Amino acid sequence: MIRHIVFFRISDQAEIADHEVLLIQVKSELEKLPAIIPEIVSFEVGINLNAVDGKADLSLLSTFSSSESLATYQNHPAHRAFVEWNRKRCPKIAVVDYEIRS
Repeated sequence: MIRHIVFFRISDQAEIADHEVLLIQVKSELEKLPAIIPEIVSFEVGINLNAVDGKADLSLLSTFSSSESLATYQNHPAHRAFVEWNRKRCPKIAVVDYEIRS
């Protein structure tokens, strides 16, 4: 199993009032992917309750059965469309992928 974690930061250009709206939009768009991409084993999106300067605003914790399944997800048209849609909303991301061992 492969764990895929992504941390997102909302654009510094976002107005304070837009910040919360943007987080909800990004979360909502991400949550559409499991219904479209069968390679996803588990998928959880959370808004950081303690987001302050320099910390991630939102996280994605997902699981895939193999590195190949993760690659299929990453190249899936729905994921690629999300990445393009999100590019200006959350320009700063950090990604961690690792093998889950029993």
